[in-house]
Amino acid sequence: MKYGLTREQAKQELNKYGPNQLPAKQKTSAFKVLLKQFQNPLSFLLLGAIILSAMIGDRLDTFLIAGILVLNTILGFWQEYKASRELEALRKLEVEYSRVERDGKQIEIGAYEIVPGDLVILESGDRIPADGVVLESYSLQVSESILTGESLPVAKSTKEDENLVFFATTVTSGRAKIGVLQTGIRTKFGSLAESLSTVEDEQTPFERALANLSKALGLGALVVAALIFILRILQGYDISSMAISSIALMVAVVPEGLPAVVTIILAMGMRKMYRKKALVRKMIAVESLGSATVICTDKTGTLTKNEMRVQEISIADSRKADLLKCAVVCNSASLVLKEDGNSFDILGDSTEGALLLFGRDNGLDIDLMKSEGKLIEEIPFNLEKRKMTVVWQETDKRSEFSKGAPEVLIAESKLSEDARKKWDLEYQKMAKKGLRVLAFSKDRQFLGLVGIADEVRPEVKAALNLTRKAGIKVVMVTGDNELTAKAVGEKVGLLSEGDEILTGSQLNDLSEEELLQRIGKVRIFARITPEEKFRIVKAYQSLGEVVAVTGDGVNDVLALKQAEVGVSMGKIGTDVSKEASDIILMDDNFATLVSAVEQGRLIYSNILKVVKFLLTGNLSEVILIGGGAILGLPVPLLPIQILWINFVTDGPPALALGFDSASAHLMQTQPRKRLSLLSRDSLRFIVSGGTVIALICLLTFYFVFTTMGLQTSRAVTFTIMVVLQMILPFVMRRHHGIYSNKKLFVSVVIILVIQLLIITLPPLRSLFKI
Repeated sequence: MKYGLTREQAKQELNKYGPNQLPAKQKTSAFKVLLKQFQNPLSFLLLGAIILSAMIGDRLDTFLIAGILVLNTILGFWQEYKASRELEALRKLEVEYSRVERDGKQIEIGAYEIVPGDLVILESGDRIPADGVVLESYSLQVSESILTGESLPVAKSTKEDENLVFFATTVTSGRAKIGVLQTGIRTKFGSLAESLSTVEDEQTPFERALANLSKALGLGALVVAALIFILRILQGYDISSMAISSIALMVAVVPEGLPAVVTIILAMGMRKMYRKKALVRKMIAVESLGSATVICTDKTGTLTKNEMRVQEISIADSRKADLLKCAVVCNSASLVLKEDGNSFDILGDSTEGALLLFGRDNGLDIDLMKSEGKLIEEIPFNLEKRKMTVVWQETDKRSEFSKGAPEVLIAESKLSEDARKKWDLEYQKMAKKGLRVLAFSKDRQFLGLVGIADEVRPEVKAALNLTRKAGIKVVMVTGDNELTAKAVGEKVGLLSEGDEILTGSQLNDLSEEELLQRIGKVRIFARITPEEKFRIVKAYQSLGEVVAVTGDGVNDVLALKQAEVGVSMGKIGTDVSKEASDIILMDDNFATLVSAVEQGRLIYSNILKVVKFLLTGNLSEVILIGGGAILGLPVPLLPIQILWINFVTDGPPALALGFDSASAHLMQTQPRKRLSLLSRDSLRFIVSGGTVIALICLLTFYFVFTTMGLQTSRAVTFTIMVVLQMILPFVMRRHHGIYSNKKLFVSVVIILVIQLLIITLPPLRSLFKI
């Protein structure tokens, strides 16, 4: 079978076989979401109240409570259905890409577009996008643990017994070209798709805390309502009417809409993050982001633009032709001509792409050079050896080309001691300019140095200032040498007086205790391997820090998984690093990460506002009803009035609070130390706010009752309770203007207008018994 398709052939195959996708998780139908609303214990309580009202012949209450039940059901359905659709939409945002050959040229396409017959190019860290056969391989090893459970990678080659690779497995080292045999549901992994599609999403700690809070409130409401019911019966009130009042109170106390409202806030916040180029893969990351105290960031592509270009060269013994050939053949990247016909996109590593562009600028025909020889063997770059080596054959002559870290190639090349010192000084001189320096050799003969510059992102300096105000420490963790790292650190304003730079070798000389004592002063870690990066993350965590770490390589998985927030790169990140991460930066930009931290804080802040708003209002109702019972006063609010207050507060105002914009002080406060729905400050606000509202309403009820009668006192108390609860969000939003959240302002105005109609229009007055 011939592999490698034209665009037209690929289009035909896509129509024939369909997208390269597994079955999506089964959607929850709208009908099931609606049915779920009636399975809520609070709905059963309201049904009980409806039946009880009908039995005692109170037709008005029967219809009104039924109306409230219908409204609650519609609101609950809308909130939950919207939440499920938002989460579903978020899942569709994450798209994986693959390199394929179409029309004889390498291009990058969405993995879902791959079809049988495609020729796919794989490199270390790539997720294999389909079942296929290995056509070319260079030191290829694949982790098949997702299929077999075997943790050790498996060697793959063109040999018949080891030439098959499978969808969803990952390349741990080497590179290859494969021909696609099967896609989507027809792959070996596809047989697992049915069981995977039925797996339930795990709740985050925040969601579990909310569920537990609702259960605790439900239990508390049951106890309070029972006590008030008993007390009222002892005071001689009618059992059936008190039963309905107690049920209404129980329904009002429990913020049953809270979990759905919070899910919507989280989902909408995640969509906002995506629009700002941060794709949240796991909802728990939103919770952790707001409490991050340390960010361990890469340098290349994150603090810098990752637009590498050769800026300076230093050639040994006039061997420029050999150096250029080494730069081209010892290289796994490729160039793709852009649509404008004047510039190129780089497929693969940007540093290697810069070398190919350097070759073109010096008159090389890269395709011709590669066609004149043959790659016999390749030893890919790794962070232990810090070099890449290939064996290249032209006619009958074989040559060994290497490129990598200057300190490695200078040491192993055939150089005199004086020459080594000379080239080492040259390397230091280039590195001090902030250049990323690579050395080249042919058959152990040193060819020279190339200095590559990567411009600092202009927005990074402002982002770093923001993190300082927010109490977040930023450290650079890079595989580059300390001179280049220092130059970039100084340009972006990362280094201050007294800050230290620690290299990988110096780190390895420190014991755990010595590292913990010194790590507070270190702002740059240079020449760091993935294992050392993992150790750095653990060291910060042992000091109680909440760590966000960036990574793009297959070996960064350890650190990404260990950190509270693992952040991978959308452009240069490997599939493996993306799979292990919580957040993907679509533009690889440090400023985007800081923006995501700010958004994480905002989401958490808004959720706390919603919790405080609902619980303060609910507590005020409990104190009002309970206080009236203890003082022996008539019931201050009727069941229908309680249920109406519950409906209007649980609805639009609560949801609108979740869309508050960030205040100026949001990134000027220290990160929160732990996840807490009800901190001491929140509890103080809920208790004091609920008590103040209840006392105002209770005193109003008492004075109006003694002067104007029961019906008027209930009408006034009912209205004051609604008005005070509508004022409450604006009190909580003391750092915002009244009109800054238009959704909240409009929802409050609408509710107050409806309340005005209730107390002025005779039909509505009759319905609400005022």
